[in-house]
Amino acid sequence: MSADDYSALTTDRLLELFVDAAKRCGFGSSLVASLRRMRDPLAPPLGLKPADILDAQKLAASAVLRATSAVLRVRRPIAQVERLMEEDDPDISATAATFFGDLSPELASAARQAYLVEMPTLKVLALQRRARQAPPERPTLEEMSDDELVARFEDAALRESGAGFLDYLENDDDKDLQNAIVGEVWAIMRQLKARGLLARLLPLFASDNVTVRREAATACLRTAEAQAIGVLEGVARIWGSREGFEAGLALARWRKDGSIVYGV
Repeated sequence: MSADDYSALTTDRLLELFVDAAKRCGFGSSLVASLRRMRDPLAPPLGLKPADILDAQKLAASAVLRATSAVLRVRRPIAQVERLMEEDDPDISATAATFFGDLSPELASAARQAYLVEMPTLKVLALQRRARQAPPERPTLEEMSDDELVARFEDAALRESGAGFLDYLENDDDKDLQNAIVGEVWAIMRQLKARGLLARLLPLFASDNVTVRREAATACLRTAEAQAIGVLEGVARIWGSREGFEAGLALARWRKDGSIVYGV
């Protein structure tokens, strides 16, 4: 098809062709499968086609992606493009974020992170936004009740999780934000220790958020060593992730000299 042929198509038809080509190209799913393979060496091998067939298919699909996206970018069907970025299929969401990122930058940023960790785009977006929401200045940590302090720990760990999805290459301030949130988590740990409340974090070992689990387990290494090590070892097995690296680092510090963070 020529450029004029694509221009004559309806927007809905262009989107259908874009989605079909994204699936045939398989960019998102192939990367997800590779990451799974690296995390689990015993995972079954990928059922790849011969390289010559695969390359021919991907070249044809890539040509369709370029042609359809060129027309769609002029028409700017933002709502429809955003729905593609919210798709659970990593081929669709990742490819839409790549070709239409400037039409919805915030959602595209979330989509580019979401498929790599196999989370819904909107969940990652909510965490990113949460990271940028500074906590209230009052009450201070010292002024909080015990319940408020435990809740603030979970909130700070969730904001740390969201900060991990921000793109530091796009905005240098995002790295400063993450460092500030980590410092806040550590300050809360120290306050909890001073009050003898670290055991109140044990229920967070079952959190569905991996950062909350990791930070709670790190804080409780002295309080519930065996349980905390079990949680951290589980997180450390998430190969190639920031969370896996941080959990491994926490375990290494603990096993070397029994250190957690200063003051804890």
